[in-house]
Amino acid sequence: MTHYLEDFTELLPAAPDKEATIADYLKRAEDAGFEDFLLQDCGKTKRSIDEKVKYATRTRLDTRVQDAMIADGFTEAEIKRITDSCEDIEPEFMDRIRAVIIKLEATDCAELHFHKKERAHDKMLREMGGKDAVVKIVKQLASKKPVLAGPKDMHALDEMIAELHASAPWLREISTWAHKTLRAQYDAGKTWLRLPPMILLGPPGSGKSTYARKLATLSGTSVRALDAAASGASFAIAGSDATWSSAQAGIPLQEIANTGIANPIIIVDEIDKCGQAVTSGGTRVSLPDALLGLLEPSSSHAWECPFTRRSFNMSQISWVLTANDIDGIFPPLLDRCRVFHVEYPAPDDLAQLIRTQASGRIFDEVADLLVERALKATSKGKQPTLRRLQQLIDEAADVSKAPVLH
Repeated sequence: MTHYLEDFTELLPAAPDKEATIADYLKRAEDAGFEDFLLQDCGKTKRSIDEKVKYATRTRLDTRVQDAMIADGFTEAEIKRITDSCEDIEPEFMDRIRAVIIKLEATDCAELHFHKKERAHDKMLREMGGKDAVVKIVKQLASKKPVLAGPKDMHALDEMIAELHASAPWLREISTWAHKTLRAQYDAGKTWLRLPPMILLGPPGSGKSTYARKLATLSGTSVRALDAAASGASFAIAGSDATWSSAQAGIPLQEIANTGIANPIIIVDEIDKCGQAVTSGGTRVSLPDALLGLLEPSSSHAWECPFTRRSFNMSQISWVLTANDIDGIFPPLLDRCRVFHVEYPAPDDLAQLIRTQASGRIFDEVADLLVERALKATSKGKQPTLRRLQQLIDEAADVSKAPVLH
């Protein structure tokens, strides 16, 4: 897996480290000369510094000043001399005391500088949306360090495609295209799963979504599906502004945050049935409109998330859209996706599919009966959906496991 964190997101702004911040500040003060630094960068005046020195010596040096003097090389006898009497101190000796107090002033300024950075960090978090949920999802991304998943090498890629083809031979056109596309990508050193957006167009139950899930399973990436017919608004994809009461991140970003995989497969089922929503102000907020920015390579590399108010690189997602009717698909989506026409499995493919799925789960005689019934229905133009066939196999398997009652 290839780490993708640097390109993926700016992530959560790091909280300032107190020790490191103060040390860096004092180093800059030392390089510039402590007194000059106080005068030029901290707004101090020569008079205010002189007053600090006078006050420190007249009050017989407080514990903090004494500790700083010892750290600077003063002996206990020298310190006792000042604490006993602050009169008749030689100019050279006073200059040494002055240097210590100036360093203490610089340390106080460094503390203030740290607290200023701390307040700026807190403000930045609030500006991300002001919700704990926003901070949570960005922290998830930062801690999981999203990676790019896929077959580890060309040989593993070939094996993956072979198994994918065996599981759905009637979709060989898609498998062949995916194989050529990924082989070219792997030749270029990009050894992870990333396919251009596609639309699988065909009748219900012909294996469109199942194929995409199988691809995710074999490749080692994650998969998430949403029903476009039930999620007409763009918020399902893009998320919504964090200031809204019911706001949340979009499904793709949620998937990446939850799994730590930066190149999931996102399935959008029934894209031909989603509506064209419009706000009261006339702005289109439909799901197809939200998809366009994520399908375009130029915009997906720096996609603006309304929920976190940050930019994310979403370009490595593999999008699989499914549809039953091409007439209902938003035309710009057709321009941006490779369209594959998916047919119902041929009789031989259907028989092989049933026997493969039933192997080891039900008796061969039961599997043969299912094949016979499925082929008979198909010959009459009443093809059972692959979903229904899977249900029948599951039910038969449950019956075979049930205890026999006497």
